[in-house]
Amino acid sequence: MILFGVVIVGLTCQVPVFRFALERWETDSYTVVIVPGASGKLSPTENEALKFLQSRGEADSGNMNLEVKIDSKKIGESSAATMGLFYPPRSAGPRIPPIWSGALTMGNAKTLVDSSARREIVSRLLSGESAVWILIESGDKEKDDRAAVEIEKAFAKAEAELKIPDGVLTVAEAREVPPGKQRDLDVTLRSSIPLKIKFSLIRISRTNSAESIFREMLLHMEADLGEFRNEPMVFPVFGRGRALEPLIARGINLVNVFEHSSYFCGACSCEIKNQNPGVDLLISANWEEAIAGNEVIIGKSLPPLLGIGTLSDESTNGEKTRDTLGSELADLKRRPWVMVGGVILLGLAFGSILILRNNR
Repeated sequence: MILFGVVIVGLTCQVPVFRFALERWETDSYTVVIVPGASGKLSPTENEALKFLQSRGEADSGNMNLEVKIDSKKIGESSAATMGLFYPPRSAGPRIPPIWSGALTMGNAKTLVDSSARREIVSRLLSGESAVWILIESGDKEKDDRAAVEIEKAFAKAEAELKIPDGVLTVAEAREVPPGKQRDLDVTLRSSIPLKIKFSLIRISRTNSAESIFREMLLHMEADLGEFRNEPMVFPVFGRGRALEPLIARGINLVNVFEHSSYFCGACSCEIKNQNPGVDLLISANWEEAIAGNEVIIGKSLPPLLGIGTLSDESTNGEKTRDTLGSELADLKRRPWVMVGGVILLGLAFGSILILRNNR
């Protein structure tokens, strides 16, 4: 167990969690299920809304983590078609009832796929912000303002005290690596997006109809959040729109917000996305395109960058590709103290076993 701990610490990725998530974690897809009306067919306007949703969720568009399905086996009771939005299947727990449901109209379709708050989140994250915090207001101005003040105080403390992990290389620095000299990929960024510790707040009213569906995505992350409808809640969002469970009411304080901020800015200890907390939000953004063109390529001094996307589905069950294994072996060679420490610990373990046997 000690040896395992030493190796894990030695292999910890030094890229901050927020940046690793932005550059290497692919988003999970939401599902919108459409149920035709009593006639079993969609009207011309409903078909128009359907095509709009399908165009936003097409795999080759790269714009949105959305899958559209038509439940042809089920027919609605009214004449109008309806649609229901469901969390990504990778999120824990059953998804019945849906996060949100309503009529299949163009207005609802546009509200489902986009909103000004989500556009602002994308803009800020791609500008290099560590996390964007979404405050869902309670409607009580005193409570909401108190929460905002606590959050802003925590931001100031985090930006003043937290530091980027040592040794992280920017794209420009990595390109200056002399030929023949290898650099550790665990400390190398994959894009030239500014690396900084910066947080910001977006406030959303519970009466804002333009953010109604987005608000429901957040408010259904935990089954009991409906019990706190009269309290402010704040959801930190990082990476490619991944949200953590909220801080609520008096839980929104300097200590808690700072603790969350420390997690985002710390070294990424677990690179497998689904072993980290949070739920991806439904956001219209081409993340890959925003990051593309900035990959680090330095002749043969750096092997291909490996992110979560290079792991097959079997990788999460313990099977890795040969390239991944080769990268890890090379990583161990670049960190000889890990290997030396491992040998010493193994020697101590075998010695202890021999001593125990001789004392029987």
